[in-house]
Amino acid sequence: MRDYLRLSESDLMFVLETLSPELKNKIDTIKDDEEIILGMLEDSRLFSRIMNDEEIMLKISPKLFFTVLMIKARMDLNREVYTIERDRHHKIPVFDIEKVRELINEDDILNYLINMLVSFTRTESQTIYYVVKGRRGLRRIKFSDIDVFDMIRLADMIEEGMRFPIYKRIGDICLWLLGIFPEYVMPRSLTTSNLPIRVGFRHKLSIEDYEEIGRTFYRLASNSYDAKIFGLDKPLSILSESFTIAEKPLNLISERYLIFKKDKWFLSLN
Repeated sequence: MRDYLRLSESDLMFVLETLSPELKNKIDTIKDDEEIILGMLEDSRLFSRIMNDEEIMLKISPKLFFTVLMIKARMDLNREVYTIERDRHHKIPVFDIEKVRELINEDDILNYLINMLVSFTRTESQTIYYVVKGRRGLRRIKFSDIDVFDMIRLADMIEEGMRFPIYKRIGDICLWLLGIFPEYVMPRSLTTSNLPIRVGFRHKLSIEDYEEIGRTFYRLASNSYDAKIFGLDKPLSILSESFTIAEKPLNLISERYLIFKKDKWFLSLN
């Protein structure tokens, strides 16, 4: 079964209560039926309830929430004629929809993007103590796993064989930021910004800067032995090559579905 269709018992019970309460006593049969589960996840009634229930965070897991949103985005994109790119003042139609459809219809990519979004609902800061040769006492460095520069610095401090999750996280931060919070990034081809010096991140970079960092570290992650072990070498390689295309379904989710709900599911960047 495709990973994004594997629902916890509580999530599946929520889906059944929303769509077909009479089937709750058949949950053991339904949970392994991909066709039935996918059909339910595509049902507009489920999407409407998830988006309109003010207490939804207490009722379902982030995985179910973002699975429903990603499937809805895939359905919407399969009906679109073009995508939209924005700078600070303009909306520009871009006729790359076939590439976006091809990407979002890859189950491995859909699953990866769902898990990536879920990972940003629980972020961490860690403190590392270390000794500097020739100096007394311990030095302390604090790292945030939503700060791309913290993660780059951490990658430089650890052995190469341990860098895969850091490389992957750096790519994820760039894609998540450009896809869900593009308002926090300097627009294309601009060198000045009205944003505060720090809006959750140490430096203000342009869209192009984050895209280049994201492509580079997804490529490094895809070449890692650990990527092959976890079966992530292919999706990471695809995301490296199609980074700007991968932003589009996330932009759609951000602008159509989450426009007033981002801070409910993600740590605020302010």
